Amino acid sequence: MKRSIKQKISKAPLLAAMFFAMTLQVNSQNVSVNNNEISTSNDNGTNVIILEDNSTENKTTETKSTEQNTKETTLETEKFIPEELEGGNWVLTGVETKSYNLMNITKWNTNETGIKATCSWKDKIEIIHTVESGFKWQDPPKSMQPGAYLNLEAVYTNIDYSTTANINTGIKMFFGRAGSDYKNPEANSIEVLKLNKDNKQYANEVKKGFYYAPNMLFDATNMCQFIVDCYVGKDHYVTTYTYTYQK
Repeated sequence: MKRSIKQKISKAPLLAAMFFAMTLQVNSQNVSVNNNEISTSNDNGTNVIILEDNSTENKTTETKSTEQNTKETTLETEKFIPEELEGGNWVLTGVETKSYNLMNITKWNTNETGIKATCSWKDKIEIIHTVESGFKWQDPPKSMQPGAYLNLEAVYTNIDYSTTANINTGIKMFFGRAGSDYKNPEANSIEVLKLNKDNKQYANEVKKGFYYAPNMLFDATNMCQFIVDCYVGKDHYVTTYTYTYQK
């Protein structure tokens, strides 16, 4: 019994030394250099110091910040409550024209009488198809009182419709917020006129559209746009009139 107790006592220093060595090894796994956490690993028997990359964390932070800003902008837009305008005028402050040729086969030419669109293509059996249309419209007023009852006129002219294919051609006009999609007017847009032709009915036509000038703001910019979209198939020629509300 005494021999057993002596053996246990003699092992105590050895266990203490082993515990101290293990503590040093654990502490060596995480050290700090210039306040940057690094870790160590053993590669082929050599200690390799690897600086932990915080770029992923930074990117995550940036992404969260961007998402937060987007949410705040969305909330600001949603918070905008349109109110009926009292007094003041919508004043024309700019006009811009641009073509969007998704089929890329329509040529647009402007002249004193309006716009001429020529769309021509050849099919698999070498037959040439042509849709040629003329568009003209009355310019909107340079100044409008909110809620005023007005009208605008558009003229469609058939120059050549030599195809059995169903190619829609025509013109549409509407008021919407600044930056509206010319193809898909938003729910609160104000339609002024829509004139559409196809392979079954493409006779010349003069059409007048009646409308009330916007009596509410579309958003917090105090601006709106009057959009005139002339189209042949998927090719469009868009004229945008920008108005600013001034008291």
